[in-house]
Amino acid sequence: MGHQLNDKLAIIRENFLAGRATVMENAGTFRVSFTSNFTPDFISGESVYIYPETYDDTITARYDTREADSVKRHLKIEALRRNLAREITFAAISDFEEISSGPPRFTYTAEVVVDESVFFHETLHYAAKNAGTEPAGSGGPANTGDADIAAAPVAPETSLSLAEQAMAGLEDIDMKMLRQSLDMMNLRRSSTVRLALTRIFRNTVDVASLEAVIADEAGKLRTDMDREELGIVRLINIEASLAPVIELLCRAVLGDAAAG
Repeated sequence: MGHQLNDKLAIIRENFLAGRATVMENAGTFRVSFTSNFTPDFISGESVYIYPETYDDTITARYDTREADSVKRHLKIEALRRNLAREITFAAISDFEEISSGPPRFTYTAEVVVDESVFFHETLHYAAKNAGTEPAGSGGPANTGDADIAAAPVAPETSLSLAEQAMAGLEDIDMKMLRQSLDMMNLRRSSTVRLALTRIFRNTVDVASLEAVIADEAGKLRTDMDREELGIVRLINIEASLAPVIELLCRAVLGDAAAG
């Protein structure tokens, strides 16, 4: 299996791990199990298998069902394709084709084509350093970098706590807007910081759950690279709705000094 195919599988797997489905791995293949919260069209526990086809360097999604009614099977397959497309927006899902007819089992497969541009999302490591770090020994003021890079938004004066501001901000955006904002920050799809922010968005229902999820995600950002990337995100973020939740995560990971 080529290195790039491995990368594509890793991106798909990490994206599901950040979501609401359960992922089980086995020798290069992984199974995504859905719940009724993920999609009401599926019985809890039904799964799709995603695996590489090494002979032609492609990725296949396979769905097995014991549903004997052809109309119900069609509805399930269409629902599966819609939900896969919703969860992995950086890939195209072909139509599912029947490759084995039951009874008792009917098997369908589709090709998953990952957009090559996903590999061009590199973190703004050098840009962020140039934006706020003076060269060693320069003795001059910090380089402000490209004038087109906006300063990180500042939360307006309000009587709300930072957690309440973060909750309000998350309620103002949807999943598509979140992905676009993270893409604008050039966060790789497999970035641990990106996955943390995605899980915070998906698993938050109120202020209490927000604080619990942030504490949990902060514990996963342990490496120097994670901490540096989080600091970069705080610096280059221009989405006001995300600023409070990013600030909370920074404080949990980097300490109160991150606030200012």
